[in-house]
Order: sequence, then structure tokens, then C-alpha cells
Amino acid sequence: MTSGESTRAREDWLAQTAGAAVGTPLPGARELVSSSWWRARRTGLDPDRVAPPVVADASDLRARREAHPLAAVLPTARRLLLAEPLGVPVLMAVSDADGTLLWVEGDAGLRRAADRMAFTEGARWSEDVAGTNAPGTALALGRPVRVSQGEHYATAVAGWSCSAAPVRHPLTGEVLGVLDLTGGEDLGRERALEFVQAAVGAVEAELRVVALRRRLAPGVAAPAPSAPRLCVLGPAPTLTADGQTRPLSLRHSEVLLLLALAPASAPTAAQLAAELDDRDLAPVSVRAEVHRLRAVLRDRTHGGLDLSPAPYRLVGELRCDALDVRTALRAGRVREAVADWSGDLLPGSDAPGVRDLREELLLELRSAVLEGDDDRALLEFSRTEAGRRDVVVARDLVARLGPGDPGRAEALARWERLRG
Repeated sequence: MTSGESTRAREDWLAQTAGAAVGTPLPGARELVSSSWWRARRTGLDPDRVAPPVVADASDLRARREAHPLAAVLPTARRLLLAEPLGVPVLMAVSDADGTLLWVEGDAGLRRAADRMAFTEGARWSEDVAGTNAPGTALALGRPVRVSQGEHYATAVAGWSCSAAPVRHPLTGEVLGVLDLTGGEDLGRERALEFVQAAVGAVEAELRVVALRRRLAPGVAAPAPSAPRLCVLGPAPTLTADGQTRPLSLRHSEVLLLLALAPASAPTAAQLAAELDDRDLAPVSVRAEVHRLRAVLRDRTHGGLDLSPAPYRLVGELRCDALDVRTALRAGRVREAVADWSGDLLPGSDAPGVRDLREELLLELRSAVLEGDDDRALLEFSRTEAGRRDVVVARDLVARLGPGDPGRAEALARWERLRG
């Protein structure tokens, strides 16, 4: 169906759903589309006023991502769906089982356009609130779905095409969420759906391997404990291990951070002393501190994480929120990096090595949002502690957000305040 044909068909369907008996097949529509439109009409949705709600702010979104099983297989989905295998710009979206979009990544221009219709991380696109759309309808039907242009119920989405398929737990069959490819007219072909289904197959296979390695029995939902996680963004460093989050001293956090962000350096006690203190900290003091830290790690991680004798290296896997931000930035996932940014890196630390890392990471994040073309990432950064006091961020945000953008009034107010 051409774009013009799609528009004419859509006008006919809108007229019919407004006047015909509920459930009457829409002329020329696929049965999947006709049934979905009537479901949307029965909920009272006005196609011209569909507004998918944003149900997760940055903090909630971060927590949902970390807890979601699909986070572990996201690199596979990116590799298969974001390499532009169809030769056209695309967005990849990953939702949870409720239709809340946890990740939306891909072409920057498409992302800006998608933001304007709330197809963005944290928004819910289930069929009951967004009408006919591939992620929501795939969840409603429990099977792969392709929705092209005018087949969308919401008028604002009528120029888009998308293909989505549910991802199921390989042992229980439970729907975990959906993978979706979204783009323009060129993405309304069967081939796009084939790519999505292939990616779902690869992701489910990877989930099965993970589950079998952890010896999960069918029906058991709780995964094995993940790798320990160090959180150093913000004033209160913590270490999460075996499901327990506990405070970590500033010095121990500094040591773990320096080793986690530069795993190949393997510093000696003297080198680590110079990174921790610029007032001639004695190497023997570092060795004593490392000895105490080693005991803390063995106790909290039950041997899952340790430190080698000098030269010091981490033994075992350690996740770190600062490392997640840096990784996302260097992969071009700026909005994800901003969402993961929860404050300056160990703001209470005066260790030379930490000061350098703090300045470098903030500068890298700031440069990415200012030099990139993701307006939503810039808006979210302007809401952080660092962004709220940044005159350049406020100025650029006002210049980039057009009239009618819901963030413009906020940006103008901040710009006026900073100008004084």
C-alpha cells in the first residue's frame, strides 16, 4: 500500500469506526488491524488525542532497567537491529511486559521525531493507552506484529512503520517484553519483521544459556545473584552484592573505583598511594587499607570479588555505575548515559586520581549532550545538579527546543534565572 493509499484507507476507517456497528470489518484492512482498531475505539481513545503516558522518570527507569532480564541480552539486540541491516535509518525499542519503553536507541533524527509523539524511554505504549502499534499490539496478541503507517490508530503515528515481537522466558514461556524496529515508510515491509523475529530468537537463545548455566528450573523466576555493583555517582557510595546494598567507606570506594576504571594498570602500593593522596601517603598505609578492603569484599561477596596481591588487580567481575555511563557515552548512547548519571563521581573525595576521573567523566557527558543532536538528552542533563547551574546548557536548550515543546518553558525559566 502506497502512502497515498494508506492515507485514504485510514480516512475510511476513521469514518467507519465513528459510525458503524462495533466490530464491523474495516474495508481493506487486515484482520489484525481491524480488530485492534475496534479494541482501541471501545476504550474511548480519540485517535487525534492519543497521549501515551510517561510512567517512569529517570530514577525509576534506571531501577527498571537494572532489574529487567532483557538488560543482560541488550548488546545482542543492538548488534542485530542497530547495524542498519535494512539500509534505512531505524530505532530499536525494548519494552517490558506492560509496554513501558525501557530503551529507545538508534538514528538521532528519528529519535527527535519520536520524542514529539512520546515514543520515548519511560513512556507506556500498551495498546489500551496508545491504540494500534507494533509493540503494544504484539503484547496484546502475544505474537509478532507489523503495523505500517496509516494502520496505526493514533493520528500522530500514521507516518511511521514498526515491527515488533514478544520475547519470552525460555524456560517458563512468560512474556518478558518486546523487541521493536521503528522507522519510516521503508520499514513497513515483511523483511523488517523477519529481522525482529531473528533477533528475538537469538536473544531467547542467549537467555536460555544464561538460565541453564544458573541451573534454573522451569517456573523459577529469581535469577542467580548478579555481579557486585559499585555505586559512586552521588555523595553516598554503596556496594551491592547478593541482593544487599550497603554503604562503603570513601577510601574503599576510591580504591575500587580506581581499579575498576583502569583494570589494565595494576598499580603498585606506591602508585596507588599517589592516586589516593597528593601528600606523600605511605605505601604501607595503602597496603593496610587494601588488606581491610579485601576482608570486606570476601565477607560481602562470599569470595566472588577479591583483590590480588600487589600490583593490585580486581579478581572477579565488578559492575560500576560510573563505568556504565562512560561505556554508554563511548557507544554513542547519550540519553542512556544521562539517565544513568545520578550525581558527581564521589564528590566527597579529594584523591588526585578520583578528581581527574570526576572532571573527565563530567566533561565527556557535558560535551556529548552539547555537541550531539539529542534534544531530550540535553533536557534531561539540564535537570541534573551539574546541568542546572550550567549557563551554556540552558542557552543551547532554549535555542534547540521549538515553540510548543513541553520542555521549552522549563528551559526558558532556567535560562532567565542563570542570566540573573
